[in-house]
Amino acid sequence: MNGKNPRSRASGYTAGVERPSAERAITLRGLVGLVLTVLLPPLGLFLLWRYGIFRARGRMLLTTLATVEMTALVVLMTPHQELTPRMPVPAPPALVTPSPTEEVLTALYNSEELVYQNKLEQVKAAGGTERDLLTEEEKLEIANDETEAIYDTIVYSVYGSEAVYYHATKVCRTQTNGRELTVRDALREGLEPCPNCNPPTIDS
Repeated sequence: MNGKNPRSRASGYTAGVERPSAERAITLRGLVGLVLTVLLPPLGLFLLWRYGIFRARGRMLLTTLATVEMTALVVLMTPHQELTPRMPVPAPPALVTPSPTEEVLTALYNSEELVYQNKLEQVKAAGGTERDLLTEEEKLEIANDETEAIYDTIVYSVYGSEAVYYHATKVCRTQTNGRELTVRDALREGLEPCPNCNPPTIDS
């Protein structure tokens, strides 16, 4: 056998040279690269691939883990805004050109007032009064209101059958009128207006 070790020949290594172990010890550079890959994935991956730390399979595994870690950090750090559902509420359509009701009414009122004042000045210049501008129906309605007001006016007279007149006040000259009644009641009883105190009466 020429004094050679058959085991060393089969292994392909020169005699006296120690065969490297199957498990490589982690060096300081490898430890730093691993820590940076976990804490600062971008910087750690750069060092792993730049300086060839670990074998290719190990670098690919660390790259995958670092990518998952960065994705998880991005998802956790992204602010999530909660969306609250809102039911749509139908709104009435807005008018394109709203009608200026107040301005129109004011303009109409002013124009009618000017026309009325012009007619009143013409009637007064001819010797008439404001009542001359009224229609017959309006004049009749005003006359009825005035008549009713006179009928409801309070007047006074004496008690008993001695009453002849009704008076505007309780005391007329030397006579004291203790009875209180309306003009309508006085006319129903046949009393006449006093010629001295001139109480209200209805013209024939």
